[in-house]
Amino acid sequence: MLRIHASYHKCLTMYFINVMNKSFNSRILFKRNYKFRHFESLKEKFYNKNNKYRIASTNGFAVDIDKLNEDFRITRFIRDPRDLIISGYFYHKRGAEPWFRMKNPSNKYWSPINGNFPIGMEGKLDYSFADYLSELDVEEGLLAEMEFRKFHLESMRLWKEDSRIKLFKYEDIVNNEVETFDAMADHFELSTSEKRKVTKYAQQFSLRNQDGNRHVRNPKPEQWKEHFTDKVNEVFNAEYNDLLEMYGYSK
Repeated sequence: MLRIHASYHKCLTMYFINVMNKSFNSRILFKRNYKFRHFESLKEKFYNKNNKYRIASTNGFAVDIDKLNEDFRITRFIRDPRDLIISGYFYHKRGAEPWFRMKNPSNKYWSPINGNFPIGMEGKLDYSFADYLSELDVEEGLLAEMEFRKFHLESMRLWKEDSRIKLFKYEDIVNNEVETFDAMADHFELSTSEKRKVTKYAQQFSLRNQDGNRHVRNPKPEQWKEHFTDKVNEVFNAEYNDLLEMYGYSK
């Protein structure tokens, strides 16, 4: 049986990776025993190699369940897409990862993370995405971030409903990480020893224990209410308002 986890950038991706690496991957001297792999948005590699691991994870695209060649269980982390934009904007502006410090990036360069090249960067020679965001005001920066997340946001519409897919909302996970991973372990039908490890490391790497972690800026929900201007809200609603209805964030 395939065990797959899917999420989106700035929706506890590194947290999940840390928990699974400690739970399933080990290296003793020169021997490696890797039972978990994160595939980013490398779709071809994911579909070809997901069956080689006890658990595989993806980031930034909808898994086509018709391409899975055996029975599966999938867990998904989802977050208010407006907060994904807020969190991504501040994270990318400070160039927290090499992807966003690279000069003259392109859609091809960003394909492993499924990023979209903002039209405003055209002609900005020797600019990185972090450089570009840093010269914009917050409103313009959020609109640029929304462009960057285009493929992520559009893919949220493509997920099929299936009883083998279990959804966890970011707002319910935070401060309930152990309970969440306990439920995930049950959904994945993990062994008792595997479940014990997963919940142990879920506690160890929980957000409350991550003070000073550069990947964590502000875990609070509904940050968009503070930062979205009328224009940003208008553009978002014109393009993606259906996502709020689809995932229960419209209220």
